Amino acid sequence: MFGMAALSVLAVSCNGDKNEIDWSAVTVDGFYVAGPATGSDEIKSECVMAAGFNEVDKALRDGMYEKYIVLEANKDFYLLYNDGGKKERYSASLSEFTTPEEEAYADNPASVMKGTLVTGSSAPAMRVSTTGLYHIVLDINKAGDLKEPQIVLLDASDFGVRGAMNGWGFSSATEKSAFSNDGMTFTFKDQKMSKNGEFKFATGNYWKVTLDDAGKVKAEVSLAEGMTLNGANLKVDKAGLYDITLTFKLAQGSFDKNFSYTAVCTQESNLPEEMYMIGEGIEGWGLEDTPSQAVAMHPFHSQPGAFWAIRYIEAGKGFKFSTVNTKWGSDFTDLGNGKGFTVKDGNCFVETTGLYTLEVDYENSAVIVEPAVIIGMDAPFGNGSWDKTLEAAKFTINGKLASKTAVAAGNIRTFVSCELNGDWWHAEFIPKDGKIVYREAGGDPEAVAIAAGQTVTYDFNAGTGVVK
Repeated sequence: MFGMAALSVLAVSCNGDKNEIDWSAVTVDGFYVAGPATGSDEIKSECVMAAGFNEVDKALRDGMYEKYIVLEANKDFYLLYNDGGKKERYSASLSEFTTPEEEAYADNPASVMKGTLVTGSSAPAMRVSTTGLYHIVLDINKAGDLKEPQIVLLDASDFGVRGAMNGWGFSSATEKSAFSNDGMTFTFKDQKMSKNGEFKFATGNYWKVTLDDAGKVKAEVSLAEGMTLNGANLKVDKAGLYDITLTFKLAQGSFDKNFSYTAVCTQESNLPEEMYMIGEGIEGWGLEDTPSQAVAMHPFHSQPGAFWAIRYIEAGKGFKFSTVNTKWGSDFTDLGNGKGFTVKDGNCFVETTGLYTLEVDYENSAVIVEPAVIIGMDAPFGNGSWDKTLEAAKFTINGKLASKTAVAAGNIRTFVSCELNGDWWHAEFIPKDGKIVYREAGGDPEAVAIAAGQTVTYDFNAGTGVVK
């Protein structure tokens, strides 16, 4: 349906009757966005809608179609369909749909324009009140699993970025060109990114748009790797300031044909991209040995120059930090703003043997050592509200080990609660194949299931994470 090499032009008659359409030139199957709101009374190949993507099952959905297109205010538009000689007009009486406060509608916008599908000559013309970029979703309910066929209209004029630059919040474009189907840009200047920092482009400060109360069908509103809806997060290699530009130009086919981007590093960061612990209290003083006895710390997600690690440290055994793991000269203790330890003879010491979280914020000259607090999230740990401070969700610390028994089945999400952690998932980790896997700068961790009654146990010195 969408593999069209050459598409005939479809013309809307200009005799004053907007319901009369000249179909004579239409020979190729497809859905089209039509009408003067598109900027032309002629519908060309770039106006063909793409196959729709259901965010729920991460797959193309039969009978669902999507299109990003610039629409002009107070001018008519509608959808036209040609299928083997069957030619029909599609539309809806769009009205504001306020998002219900229900689980199926989580992470949705506050409202969208929505209407039940109407076909034939009686299908009303649709209009927008403001010129802008819009995301049109059509679902003809081919599977019969929705209450009704429908058209949903989202205002996509506020394209933004979310990721390492804002802790997966939302940042609008700092510059935006005039709306045009012939090409327009959204520019995001001076975006502060960490090494291997990840991000996505998104429409508004939400993640998806739900089409039904049962939550079976949801449209995706973010663009990832390859300008696809279900790709991996976009990524930069170096830490620093970036100018990121998203370009839209109306084109036939999937979203990667309509969107492209660039990310240019304008200023490399002078903050360290790696941090190590060294000393008798860690693994030993062999910093220049092969292999080195320095132990790598983990970068806080979305916090350039900030690192953390959990370690069982014995009182009286010294340690310190270093930005390199091959030679002396970049090692330090408190950076002038230390807390939770003492410094003697150029080394750090804890007063009491125990399991500690060590934190370094190089940009703000902060070094903190505090007793480790591990917290489990979601149903397995009785923390369905995702409370970052829930006492009942804390792991039991026993010497070098931290453990917790699941009260319900689900996926494991655990993190360390500490002073420098900007948000819980900035210092997240999971057990996988007997090892601890740290999120660091990456996206959501792989799903690792635990059953009710099973216990997850972490040994941070050994790097093991076991579920049994």
